[in-house]
Order: sequence, then structure tokens, then C-alpha cells
Amino acid sequence: MPTNLQQQRQDILQQIQAIQRLRRGSFSRQHFPAKHRGGPAQGPYFVLQGYLQGRKCSERIPAERAAQVEQDVKNYQRFQQLADQFVTVTDQMTCQADAPTSAKKNSRSRKSRTSSSGKPAPS
Repeated sequence: MPTNLQQQRQDILQQIQAIQRLRRGSFSRQHFPAKHRGGPAQGPYFVLQGYLQGRKCSERIPAERAAQVEQDVKNYQRFQQLADQFVTVTDQMTCQADAPTSAKKNSRSRKSRTSSSGKPAPS
């Protein structure tokens, strides 16, 4: 019978497995400022920004793909949350498996301490 932590771990793995599409980065909607005073701003246009091999990169996304790319970015953020939860639950399971079965932390007896110099007190 699986423990509560094992069940949580399985649930997390199933949620990760259900993610079919994802994109790293951040998705934004941008506008060009108006060229003339009082004129309307141009846009919107959509940009996916992120890092690729340590360098910042941007990709302009066509309006017809914007909704899908935005959802893909949200899926990646969800994946990161689930991966963090998976690590936490697995760490808890490991700690439980490594925990000693004895309730006592230290079973040996302690000697009474003498004065700091180790000499008996004068009489």
C-alpha cells in the first residue's frame, strides 16, 4: 500500500506527463509608440524572450500563434513548479527512509562534568 508521500509523488509525475507542449522564457505583448504626437500606438506585437546557451534572445511571435505560445510558456512555468514539488516530496521520502527506527537520539550515558580545569574543587 503506497504511503501518502508516494501517492503525492505519483500524482506529480502524472501531471508532468500530461504536459504536451512547453516553451521556456517570458511572453509579452508590446506596442510601438506613436510616430506623431497624438497618433495611435502601433501594435500589438508579441515577443518571446529567454536565454539560449547563456545568451539572451528574442523571437517575435505572429498574432495567430500568440495564444498558443503564451499557453506553452505557462505550461513551462507549471512544469517548473511540479519539478520543485517532486524534489521536495522525494527529499522527504529519502529522509523518512534514512531516519533511525529508534526514538532515542543518543542512547549512551553521559558522565558528570567536572570543573573546567579538570581539577577537583579545594576543600
